[in-house]
Amino acid sequence: MTINCRALGDVVKLNAERIPENTALHYLDKTISFKELDERSDRVAVGLQALGLQAGSRVALLNKNSATFFDVLFGAAKANVVLVTVNFRLTRDEVRFIVEDSEAQVLIVGREHLATVEGLDTTLETLSHILVIDDTPDCEFAVWRDQQTKASKNMDIDCESAVVQMYTSGTTGLPKGVELSHRAMVNAALAGLDVWQFLHEPDSAVLATMPLFHIAACNLCIAALFVGARADIIRDATPEELADILPARGINLVPIPATVIHSMLRLPDIADKDFSALKVMLIAGSGIAAELLREAGERFDCGFALSYGSTEMCGGVTYLGPDLCRPDAGKRLESAGPLLANSELKIVNDNGVEVVKGTIGEIIVRSNRLMNGYWHRPEATNDALRDGWFYSGDAGYLDENGLLFVVDRIKDMVISGGENIYPVEIEQVLHSHPAVEDVAIVGIPDDKWGESLLAFIVPKLGVERPTTDAMIAFLRPKLAGYKIPRRYEFIDAFPRNAMGKVLKRELRRPYWDKKIV
Repeated sequence: MTINCRALGDVVKLNAERIPENTALHYLDKTISFKELDERSDRVAVGLQALGLQAGSRVALLNKNSATFFDVLFGAAKANVVLVTVNFRLTRDEVRFIVEDSEAQVLIVGREHLATVEGLDTTLETLSHILVIDDTPDCEFAVWRDQQTKASKNMDIDCESAVVQMYTSGTTGLPKGVELSHRAMVNAALAGLDVWQFLHEPDSAVLATMPLFHIAACNLCIAALFVGARADIIRDATPEELADILPARGINLVPIPATVIHSMLRLPDIADKDFSALKVMLIAGSGIAAELLREAGERFDCGFALSYGSTEMCGGVTYLGPDLCRPDAGKRLESAGPLLANSELKIVNDNGVEVVKGTIGEIIVRSNRLMNGYWHRPEATNDALRDGWFYSGDAGYLDENGLLFVVDRIKDMVISGGENIYPVEIEQVLHSHPAVEDVAIVGIPDDKWGESLLAFIVPKLGVERPTTDAMIAFLRPKLAGYKIPRRYEFIDAFPRNAMGKVLKRELRRPYWDKKIV
C-alpha cells in the first residue's frame, strides 16, 4: 500500500498511524518501529525549534551510517528545517567550508569525527550548537532528543521548499549545495517504487550499504519506508559483512559496487550462504563486466540493475532493470537503460538543439524531482537549469530503442585537430592492458592540434612497465588513430576527492599553467 504523502515528514507520520508496530529500521542489534521513529523525529523537530531554528534554517549532520540519520532527516522535515548532509571522509577544511557555506546553525557530529570540527562553533558566525552523537543511549544527541516533548507543532510545509541540501563532490571547483525539495524527495521514492514493486510485499527489506549522505542510499531507504518496508542500516559495508547480513536479514534489494560483488564471490564460504530472499542487486557506481555479471547471477540467483542520475536530479532518471541487465544483453549492458517514470531526456548540441539518435551530445533532463537550485549560486543555477531542463554536463547518446549511453563528462572532452574525443572510451580499453591497474586521460596544450592526449597510468605491481610504442601498438587495432594517446606517464596514485573521484583538473593543471605563463 502506498500512502498519500505530500511532505517528507509524512512518510513516517502516516505509517505510524497505519502500521505503528511494524519495524521501520534495523541497525546493529536494535529494531525501531514506525511509531518509535515518528516519536523520535517529532522530538528532534521540537528540539530544533527550541534551539531557534526557523523555516529554512539549516542543520548539518556529519556521521557514518546509523539509525539516527532518520531521526534527524524526518525531524528536520517536520520542523520545516533543511538537513545538510556532510561527507564524513572530508578533511577539516572541507567540512568547515560546507558548514560555513550552508550557514548551518546546528551541527550534529559523530564522536569519531569530533577532531574534524573542533572549534567550529567559536569561529563560524552562524553555527551556535554542536551535538555529539554515537550509538549509546546516553550520548549528548540522544539525551537532548529524548528530553523534548514528543508532539511537534503541525507546520505548514511548502512542498516546493528545500528539505535536504547535499553537496556535489567538487571535481571541477568548490562543492555546491544542491537544494532538494519535499516534492522532489517524495517523487524520487515513487519513481523507485515504480520499478521495485516487490517492496510492497510483507516483510520486504532494503540494505543501506552506501553512505546515507549520498542521494542514492537516502532515496533507497525512503522508498522502502514509504510503503512500510524495512530499511536495514550498516555502518561499514565489507564483503564479509554483506555476505553474512544479506541472507541473515532476508534482504530483497541492495546497492553494491561491482568491485565488492567480485570480492564477495571470492569468499571461501560464499557457496554455503542462502541468498534466496534477494531479488535485485543495484550495481552502484560504474557498470559491470558481462563475465562478472554471469558469475554473480549463478551464485546469487537474483536480478541486477543499474541507473543514471545525479544529486541534482534527486537520484536516477534511467533504469536498466533485470530484464536488460543480463550477461547476454550485448551492447545494451553498456547502457544506463530507458527512462524512469515522470522523466524526460534529450541529447542536445552546443546550441541546445536536439540531435538525432546515435549522435553524442549533452544529456539534459526534465522531471518532477529536479533540484530547486544551487544554494547561494545563482549563476551556476541559471547555467544548469534552463527552461525547466537540467543541463547535466554529461555527454551521451540515445539509441533507436531509447536506451541511454553515457560517454563522459563534457568538461573532460578533449578537442584535438577538430575531433571530439571522450577519454572514458580510451580508458576502458586501457583498463584491459595487463600492466594497467588504473588510468586517467586528460587533454594538454598542443601547438599543432590544439590539444593532445596524455595518459596517466598507475601500473600493476610486479609487472614491467610497457614502453610508449608498446602502448600505442596495443591500442592501434582497438581505436581510431586520433583517439590513441602519444604520451604516457606512470604515477603511483591519482589525486582524488573525498568521494574517490579522480581530480583530472589536478592532472591537467601543470601543463595548462605552463601554457598560461
